[in-house]
Amino acid sequence: MSSKEYDCRSAPVLNIQCNWDDLIRNKNCEIWVSCKFRGENSFNGKIISGGSKDSVSSSEGFSAKWVSDARGISVLHLKSNCRTLFVAPGSQFTGIHKKSIVSLHTTPGGLAVSACTNNQLNVWDTKTGVVCRSFSDHPCDVYQCRFFPSGVVVISGGADMQLKIWSAETGQCPVTLRGHTGSIMDVAIVDRGRNVVSVSKDGTARLWDCGKSACLGILIELPSVINCCAITSVSNKVPLGEPNESPSDREIGTEDKVLIVGCEDGVLASIAVRSRNTLSKKALLSAINCLAPVNEETVAVGCQDGQVFLFNPANLDKPICAWYESNSAALSLLCHSDGIFVGRSDGTCTYLPFKDSNESPKRLLLTGPEYDPIYDISSDGHAIYTACRDGSVRKYSVTKPLQVLNNE
Repeated sequence: MSSKEYDCRSAPVLNIQCNWDDLIRNKNCEIWVSCKFRGENSFNGKIISGGSKDSVSSSEGFSAKWVSDARGISVLHLKSNCRTLFVAPGSQFTGIHKKSIVSLHTTPGGLAVSACTNNQLNVWDTKTGVVCRSFSDHPCDVYQCRFFPSGVVVISGGADMQLKIWSAETGQCPVTLRGHTGSIMDVAIVDRGRNVVSVSKDGTARLWDCGKSACLGILIELPSVINCCAITSVSNKVPLGEPNESPSDREIGTEDKVLIVGCEDGVLASIAVRSRNTLSKKALLSAINCLAPVNEETVAVGCQDGQVFLFNPANLDKPICAWYESNSAALSLLCHSDGIFVGRSDGTCTYLPFKDSNESPKRLLLTGPEYDPIYDISSDGHAIYTACRDGSVRKYSVTKPLQVLNNE
């Protein structure tokens, strides 16, 4: 598949010293910045602090300014005309976990759930970072955790091949779902949560009835590990087919739902949940690590080779567009506003606007980690939260920065 067949966007990656927000308060401090086109050597420069955030200068090749409305610093690489607005975290929570955080989900109600590599699953307060409750029934590592739409019930899955459903209020686990023969890699909630879908290293995607703790069916079986999944509603114009057998009355809200799965061997597939029909399938050149629904006609796909694609789930023949700006693996995605946040293995978390220009590209980059991978990204409707290998959750306010970015 040649990039000439679709809209392929490529801009240089601008980066900045991870502790720039501390250094910029001091006079005559040097802060390194860099600009790198994929596959080429980086061009390095410096920002010189003037003793206050309003007073900054930059070395040849770059232009920098403090943006008070965004509480960030805007850097322009003059030769490429690429601008990046760097935003530091407003809060950093270091006491929630002691190991790398692999999964994170937040709610508008002020709660978050996260899992780390020492098999710790915690529910905590997003304002204070104080842990409210810990769950410990998984005997092996937890890979995924998510809130149901109610915001008070959690589902988790991992290496023990089980899904567990918990009350965030009492800590009780009334439901355990068993049937996979390999580690559970991802989970997606159907509609309001009567049913869920899980994908596994065993190559299957399974539909579950939470109330009866029963598997309602295998939606697809593939020869490779399935790394990730996402569920989206599609337009009634998309032919989803009819099921071969009458669906169970325990299958709720699946009529217009399409499941998208991404595999370790690069296969991307979409399945009509109700009919179990495979709608489309595409082989990419790299393992697929993460997926994020954008709307009825678009899903974002993040790959191990660094590429990020937008596809139509009903027709995966070719992407709508793609970004190929970094060779660093895309590990996490979050659709937000008019773009998508991409967390990578090099510690960057970059906002890619859907309306973009190769002539004057603009990016927003959430700073803080020092080359530690971003394993998950979540939003509570107000702030963005990132889960990092260094064991920290960072919280960012992005409403004003995105407004500034759009107006620059």
